[in-house]
Amino acid sequence: MSGRKLRVAVFGCGYWANFQIPAWQSLGVEVVAAWNRTNARAEAAARRWGIPRVYTTPEEVFEREDFDIADIIADVDAHEPLVRMAARHGRAVICQKPMAGTLDGCRRMVQTCQEAGVWVAIHENFRYQPHLVAVQKALESGVLGRLSRAHLTLKSPDRAIMEKQPALAQMDHMSLRDMGPHIFDVARRWFGEARSVYSLPIQSYSDIPVQDSALTILEMEAGFPVQCDLVHNWQYRLFAEGEKGTMVLDRDLILHIDTNDLRQSIDTKTWHKLDYIPDDDWQIHGGHVFASIPACLTDLIDAFRRGVPAPTSGEDNLKTMLLVFAAMRSWDEGRAITCTEMERGL
Repeated sequence: MSGRKLRVAVFGCGYWANFQIPAWQSLGVEVVAAWNRTNARAEAAARRWGIPRVYTTPEEVFEREDFDIADIIADVDAHEPLVRMAARHGRAVICQKPMAGTLDGCRRMVQTCQEAGVWVAIHENFRYQPHLVAVQKALESGVLGRLSRAHLTLKSPDRAIMEKQPALAQMDHMSLRDMGPHIFDVARRWFGEARSVYSLPIQSYSDIPVQDSALTILEMEAGFPVQCDLVHNWQYRLFAEGEKGTMVLDRDLILHIDTNDLRQSIDTKTWHKLDYIPDDDWQIHGGHVFASIPACLTDLIDAFRRGVPAPTSGEDNLKTMLLVFAAMRSWDEGRAITCTEMERGL
């Protein structure tokens, strides 16, 4: 790859591809080919973003194109077959979350890439949102001392989001399948691994028959609980308490640190408007969401070029997905689910 631009082929040209493709291009990456199950959608994306070639089957992309990374932005049911196809062709791959529709599918994807010696990452971008990066840095500084509890809140798909992405309104365990990978990845990034998961579903709309919100408690290996809420409204986005004081990320993304030694407020809104994001999408999702996409890709590009595992490698994200499926099982069985029983298939 020395001396030339990174080259990416895109598999899937739906809603989020229209943010992912220009993010690649903004980083100087060439998007050289596109495929989508509905060919017209791939053709439209190619015209919009100047992608030179469109293919009618994914096999054709692997057989005919010279590229470095397969970026899989297709629906979740296509993730496993496309990742396994990339592994057979020896191509590095980045896959959207959730990794797969089943835990066994996630395991097969990781194993296939390991056996093929193929670099694989999951595009898990929430940890790269500017306000969450600021929290990460503050926690890593040890400003709170030994932690005793934490409460993390992320936005789950509400009516406006489901209108943009209608498939969500038909999805079982919807809030966990859609946003569970994000919130559990952030929780693991900040607080380490969990021992058990207890989750409760919420259906907010009488006319939309999905569980669009969820309340979940993680019992962490570090010995304290973390509440992970996927909801539409909240008083704060994070509360963490330690032996030295507290940390609050408020509704306006101001991080307040109040300890024995320090009282500080930090405005974490550091992003700028991206000209390729339509105004209505910017309003629905927020600038912090769109700022995280190129930030995530920058980190993945760096890991790929250095030949090291991505921060959100397949192996790492498998631990996140285990929590997602444990939380769904908790809904179904009405009890706390241990990570040990998930790992052993009990």
